[in-house]
Amino acid sequence: MVDRLRYWMSAQPEHVAYRFLVDGEDETLTLTYRQLDERVRACAAKLASLGLRGQRALLMYPSGLEFIVAFFGCLYAGVVPVPAFPPRRNRNKGRINAI
Repeated sequence: MVDRLRYWMSAQPEHVAYRFLVDGEDETLTLTYRQLDERVRACAAKLASLGLRGQRALLMYPSGLEFIVAFFGCLYAGVVPVPAFPPRRNRNKGRINAI
């Protein structure tokens, strides 16, 4: 996945990489490959500076572009991403604790 993403980042940096439809219909947020690359590299650098290579990272993000940045940031840094929906009002607390 990382190799393919890096390819598209170099081949088409100004093309839209991801679109997020907040309400399922209207496009409100986008990231170009260049923007994605910058944000993913910053995330990966932070993870690497924390010495997390080879460790797992619990990604509790709501749906959106931030999740994509964090997911690829983990892959770039050699961290294993573990996606999970964030708990709501103390629900799913047991599930999060089990993860």
